[in-house]
Amino acid sequence: MKLVTIYKNPIQGTGRLLPRDIRNYIASISKEDKVLHDIVMSHKNKQPVFIFSMPNRKSFAIYTFKTDTRTKSALNRLKQLIIDNPKIDINGVSVKADRVFSSSYDFTRFEYGFEERRLRTPLIIASAEFEYALCAKHTKENFDQKWLESYVADKIKEVTVLMCRDWYGQEEADRVEVMLEEVIILFKDLEYSPIKYKENLYYPAVRGTIISNIHLPMFIGYKSGLGYGELSSLKEMDRRKGTIK
Repeated sequence: MKLVTIYKNPIQGTGRLLPRDIRNYIASISKEDKVLHDIVMSHKNKQPVFIFSMPNRKSFAIYTFKTDTRTKSALNRLKQLIIDNPKIDINGVSVKADRVFSSSYDFTRFEYGFEERRLRTPLIIASAEFEYALCAKHTKENFDQKWLESYVADKIKEVTVLMCRDWYGQEEADRVEVMLEEVIILFKDLEYSPIKYKENLYYPAVRGTIISNIHLPMFIGYKSGLGYGELSSLKEMDRRKGTIK
């Protein structure tokens, strides 16, 4: 499911809102609803219920790929809270929600067929200490592009299975894991591009274009709850840049 909020007027100038800003806004307006607030602010070692994608100048979107009644109810409550609290004033950006609507949106059906999609936001490829160490070893003194591509492909598959486990249960995760064993994932212009999250601390991450023989989920990799690892079609990326209409 997807919950879209259209601003009354687009953001002007150089200001912008980030996924974390939208998450903080939703957290602030849901404080009185403890159950909903806990879902929004959950820090458990599981895939988040809500994914806050990268906003644009005209709107923001919140996704959830869980399909249970509790999650659908939570998304409906979010919709009403945004309608009741339309003003967003964060980091020098001030906008007002004008229209809020929801639509169906699937996690993925894993259809077969080669396709090329570009990372709209960086794909974070490490979460645990040993993963940080591996990335440091192969990307600092002796950069190894082949290792990076193999590692990223494995990480995409691994985290996709974890998403399925947390959202749909172990049986579905096992099914997807078997299916992904034979999936082909290739890269074009893959670039190692760490993301700063604290002073002198970075998330290992990559940017680039992903070619696969199966339709991958819209969000891949770690920290997807904050919009990282979002895949877009090349046509959609060109539309966002204004090169096509």
